[in-house]
Amino acid sequence: MNATREPLVIRGAVVAVIVAIVHLLVLLGVIEAGAVEAALVTVVDVVGTAVLVIWTRGKVTPVAAPRLPAAPVGGATDNG
Repeated sequence: MNATREPLVIRGAVVAVIVAIVHLLVLLGVIEAGAVEAALVTVVDVVGTAVLVIWTRGKVTPVAAPRLPAAPVGGATDNG
């Protein structure tokens, strides 16, 4: 897999692993959140998604005009 051709896959996996580690630490009791445990997990999920979107957007959004094939001369189309 080429990281420059598939940036969302690589970055999505990185963010998913980080979020999964935080969830695992909460489950195992390493992170004691008490009554705010659900809120903590929700914030981690939302922030993880936001980081993924911000981190990857510039890599998958075209920044230049697309290269479209030239239109046929005379406006003819291929209708089969």
